[in-house]
Amino acid sequence: MNYEAVLAGLPDAVIAVDTSLRIVFWNAAAEVLTERSARRAEGRFVKEMFPPDASVVRRLAETLSTGESRSEAEALVERPDGRQVPVSIVTAPLFARAGTVEAAVAVLRDLSRIRQLEAEVRRGETLAAAGRMAVGLAHEIRNPLGAIRGAVQLLARELSGQPRLREYTDVLLTEVDRVNRIIEELLDLARPMQLRLVPLNLHQLLERVVLLHEEGCRARGITLVRSYDPSLPPILGDEDRLQQVFHNLVRNAVDAMADGGRITLTTRVSLNPLFGKMDLGVGQRSMVEAKVADEGAGIPEAARGRIFDPFFTTKDKGLGLGLAICHRILEEHRGAIQVESTEGRGTVVTCFLPIAK
Repeated sequence: MNYEAVLAGLPDAVIAVDTSLRIVFWNAAAEVLTERSARRAEGRFVKEMFPPDASVVRRLAETLSTGESRSEAEALVERPDGRQVPVSIVTAPLFARAGTVEAAVAVLRDLSRIRQLEAEVRRGETLAAAGRMAVGLAHEIRNPLGAIRGAVQLLARELSGQPRLREYTDVLLTEVDRVNRIIEELLDLARPMQLRLVPLNLHQLLERVVLLHEEGCRARGITLVRSYDPSLPPILGDEDRLQQVFHNLVRNAVDAMADGGRITLTTRVSLNPLFGKMDLGVGQRSMVEAKVADEGAGIPEAARGRIFDPFFTTKDKGLGLGLAICHRILEEHRGAIQVESTEGRGTVVTCFLPIAK
């Protein structure tokens, strides 16, 4: 058996070093995890590929000096662009026939997927709690709201000859309707979502969304850029619900760009190990990726972990339910949503959707 081929094909990163901490093996998973090629890594000292104080460097050095395995439940690996990936580390010595340590190997497991799943569970629990609250409140609030609306309409009729006072009744009716819309949006988080799943042309759906925003974007000096994959296969989705998602995302992008700029819509097929959903017993599936990228102010770092929480918003006006509902819709489609943002440089929202078979 070719053991090197076995190690090369493992899903976890495997890095082997000799007694001088020079890299002698760097498998494909290590290339993906670190975003550094084996050709560039092998033959160099491990301190050249990672910061000298990095956990993987320290654990390998300890294993070489003691001949004992080391482990770390959670550490960080820094990629060339400065991004840090959470990993678990296990190191083990490799012995020569004479019993001396001649090398050491480190196995690094990417914990990003686990963290993502944990966040999905927490987010789902939050949305479920908000939905239960909405169901309880809807009945208690709607009945008195209906009575208030009826009374205001009668009052407006009585005041029909007094335009100045009619302004007040108009305001009351507008606000009552606004509260009703809030309740409807909350109920969207609670109701079982009945999806009409059919094969859809994603580009046609996006073009309908663009048409709704084109005039508003032109008035604000915003250019809408398409970067579509012409070979994109049909997706399986509910047209109305997905239109709601992309309408919300484009509107958010427009709101973030007070000084104009570009909003770029991108599509492609991907097999993303983090956000491509996995079916137990089946493995990773190819998904269609749809990105909405803006050049706005970006999301503050402190707020990024809460953007899908109901009622959390960074806008001066807004309920903070838009992204929560988008998340729910994509979950119901067995898809996912990812947000990446840099303050002062913009935000990229990526939706992952299933391909129609």
